[in-house]
Amino acid sequence: MRFVMMSECGTQPGSTHHRRYFDMIEEAVFAEEMGFHGWGTSEHHFFNDIAVTPSVECLFTAVALKTSRIRLRHMSRLLPVVHPILVAEQLATVDIFSNGRVELTTARGNTLLQLDAFGVSLEETKGRSEEALDLIVNALSNDTFTHEGKHWGSIPERRLTPKGVQEPHPPLYKICQSAESSADARRRGLGMITSDLYLGWETLEEYLRAYNEVDESEVNSVGAYAVKSAASSVMTTRCAKTNDEALALAENDLLKFARMIINDVYVQLAERSPEQYGGFVRIKELRQHVDDPQWLRDNTPTILVGDPEYIIGQVQRHKEAGADEIVLRIDGGTHDEIMQTIENLGRYVIPYFSNPTGVVRSGPVGLLPGDPRQKTSYEKTIEEGAA
Repeated sequence: MRFVMMSECGTQPGSTHHRRYFDMIEEAVFAEEMGFHGWGTSEHHFFNDIAVTPSVECLFTAVALKTSRIRLRHMSRLLPVVHPILVAEQLATVDIFSNGRVELTTARGNTLLQLDAFGVSLEETKGRSEEALDLIVNALSNDTFTHEGKHWGSIPERRLTPKGVQEPHPPLYKICQSAESSADARRRGLGMITSDLYLGWETLEEYLRAYNEVDESEVNSVGAYAVKSAASSVMTTRCAKTNDEALALAENDLLKFARMIINDVYVQLAERSPEQYGGFVRIKELRQHVDDPQWLRDNTPTILVGDPEYIIGQVQRHKEAGADEIVLRIDGGTHDEIMQTIENLGRYVIPYFSNPTGVVRSGPVGLLPGDPRQKTSYEKTIEEGAA
């Protein structure tokens, strides 16, 4: 199970984007030290507080120059909006500065705030995104390239510069928000990442199953090689000494993010374009719970808030559902709170999955009482159910 940290420059009232950007770099460096496999951010425009990351290539370059091992993944580039040649050039540049650690995740875009401002029709987001990815792969993989398409026009023969480190191109992923999209990602040879999955554990299991059950014979990679990786993403993460302390630390960010997603963002998409985004109308069902942090924590896989024992059990649950990677948005609190969560995960959670035999579980004559790395309550429940 790989652990990837995501941050989107969530900036608290009274602070500045200037200070928050430098905090994010420090957090990424610490995530590398604490054993995270990857770090990344998503491309967002026009938000002032919850996600302030429009010029992601600049941020990734800054992090690349401060780290040496951790993978740097674009958690989503808005391919319907940004010209794919620019995306390819930026990827290659960051790949150089990171010595071959950059990765790309594609997304159609999920807010009218952004898509309307750039003049992109909801009916075109899928086509523009898929054509853009073809063009990006073509530009990165070949000495010269040309393109003829519906959305990005006619491009005469050109040579992309600079040339990156990873040949023929960085690993490719896709944001998936339906079972159909998940299966499509696998068929196209892309890693999958769930997003904003407030609809419950059964929905997560459905998406992961759809991805993992695609037969190898059905895979026709859009890139030069297939990436097989099923990642479950968590939108609010806090790890503290106790469950109550973790929930208290997470509550403001948890509620702010959930209200935005459940009350506004996806419902607006579904109402504007039922054909393209109609599946999101289901999220209205959660509005009765949108002000209840305890219910959201206990019933949605996209919230991971608790002590190390609870976190271990929930991550194990993601793993058993079919995920081999978990993307954790650790953001929206103070810098100190974020650093503490990174440390707790690195000390007490990640080793449980990356180095299980190295985790101290016993004293001279047996398990140490109260050791959070004994069998978790989730594991005990599974064993009791089997019995």
